[in-house]
Amino acid sequence: MARVIENPKQLILSHAKEILYQQGYQKLSMRALSKACGIALGTIYNYYPTKKDLVFEMMTDYWQHFLDAVTAIIATDADIYQKLNQVFNELEIFISNFQQYWLTPALYGDQAYRKGGIQPDHRLIDQLIDLIAGELTRAAADNTIRIRLGAQETAEFIVLNCITMVQMPSFRYQSFELFLAQLLE
Repeated sequence: MARVIENPKQLILSHAKEILYQQGYQKLSMRALSKACGIALGTIYNYYPTKKDLVFEMMTDYWQHFLDAVTAIIATDADIYQKLNQVFNELEIFISNFQQYWLTPALYGDQAYRKGGIQPDHRLIDQLIDLIAGELTRAAADNTIRIRLGAQETAEFIVLNCITMVQMPSFRYQSFELFLAQLLE
């Protein structure tokens, strides 16, 4: 009789992340994953027909954890500037970890990704922009800020500049916050 596996997708993702983080992308194979999970190789392929599908699911899962952290920050009673600073700090950690594990030549040099690859999914960044836009709209409704460009455009400006600042450490968030205070006065 076949063994019943509780939450097989979660088990697979968990072990796949472990292999990726501890041994690197090169060691992440469906066979190694099957062995680590203690389940049949065919079961792995039932959930993830290709390694590319598995990697994309892990990336999406990783992004969702980041968005959950941002949602928790936005739900606090802090003022808009404190929230944006905390979101920037989370983004800095997220991008640092993401670059270390996900933006590696081993992953993007793989033949499966050169042919068709994982296309940038702007919906994920759009979700972050939408969260920030919603918070800007609430702060404007409370008369704690004034939005000059519109919430969506301002949120896009904030998010894209934060991503740039994380990648170029010569820019300091504190200077950006002074600019925001002028923009949102």
